[in-house]
Amino acid sequence: MSAVDSVVRQLMSTPGVAACWVLPYEDRAAIRQLETEANLRLALPGMEIVNEGVKEVLERQHVVVISHSPALRHPPGPIIVICDEERVVGEEIWEPSRYEKLSKDPNAIFLGRSLVLYRDALAQARRKPLKLTYKALPFPELEKVEGVKDVVSITITIPVHFRFSQKAGWNPNDPNLGTVLIGFNESEQRNKAT
Repeated sequence: MSAVDSVVRQLMSTPGVAACWVLPYEDRAAIRQLETEANLRLALPGMEIVNEGVKEVLERQHVVVISHSPALRHPPGPIIVICDEERVVGEEIWEPSRYEKLSKDPNAIFLGRSLVLYRDALAQARRKPLKLTYKALPFPELEKVEGVKDVVSITITIPVHFRFSQKAGWNPNDPNLGTVLIGFNESEQRNKAT
């Protein structure tokens, strides 16, 4: 069984994964362009928005797109991080215990329930450009798949979600389905065996 087949099989047995589609290599440029355009449109004065995670995923040998329901576990860390040139100014939080702790911290400023800014870091960042970055994160369910290494995943923007959900034959308008890109390399062990 190929590394790609092993990954697809593991993903389809992962709770919350509704469907998988192996991204054709020629579609990578379109994803890069759509993500860049979406982030430019979303940018705020004094804040650049960059999806570094998409760049990292698309640098891998293979990319799989998954459609998932809310039953998929949350990523194992913050996807969104806001920084100045030196420090973290804000980040996404999703763990209830972390939210509870930070909600009592006078240094924390919440934007909704999932994004926190830190007063002291904001004060030090005054008049410095800020960057909102979408970070690639591991996809733990694939860590033990034989022949696979360097696994990273990222949530994509709405324009990319719509275009590639349609291309994969999925309903992009279903509010209960999201889209994640997962990139990985084949390990040398797998390459020597084939």
